[in-house]
Amino acid sequence: MNNALAYILGFAFGDGNISKSSYLVRLYEQNQQFVETTLRSRFVRSFNIEPNISFDKYNNSFVLHKSSKVVWDRLHGLGLPSGRKARTITIPSAVISGPARVKSEFASGVFDAEASRTSFTEADRHPRGYRYLEVKMYSPRFIDGLGELLVNMTDEFKPRIYHYDYGSILRLNGKEQLKLVSSRLHLMHPRFSPPAR
Repeated sequence: MNNALAYILGFAFGDGNISKSSYLVRLYEQNQQFVETTLRSRFVRSFNIEPNISFDKYNNSFVLHKSSKVVWDRLHGLGLPSGRKARTITIPSAVISGPARVKSEFASGVFDAEASRTSFTEADRHPRGYRYLEVKMYSPRFIDGLGELLVNMTDEFKPRIYHYDYGSILRLNGKEQLKLVSSRLHLMHPRFSPPAR
């Protein structure tokens, strides 16, 4: 699996789906420029197929999409389930057993699709501010697996994992963890620019 495909697979697990109907593959994202540049180029490098891009008013986002049995079979064969996947997904075995670069690119795709970076201050505990990065997903097994994947890359990662009735959260707390994200993952979404430190 090349880096571009590992990234696209991670992004699809985070914010995409594949439908058996007409072998449709979709990746969703609100930032048009990101879809037209980063996602599109990685998709082309993964499959040597040019995707379509349109705006979905229902989801208020841009959609990179392609009806292709070749693309569908590849993503499905790598572990992306078709149809409703939110509560059932797990980290694919091809990623778990893959080299460090595959793990890193897959995690980068998931983070670019789903992660948010937050800063806050508390006068008594964090007067200079406190930052964290978190990924929210419905599948507790996927979040647990993502935490294990990060730790497998380096035990310097210290993910905190929380499970609730409405979903699960993986959080990386503080400046040192965000610096580690910058050095170990390849986040490309504009919301992470300048890079997480």
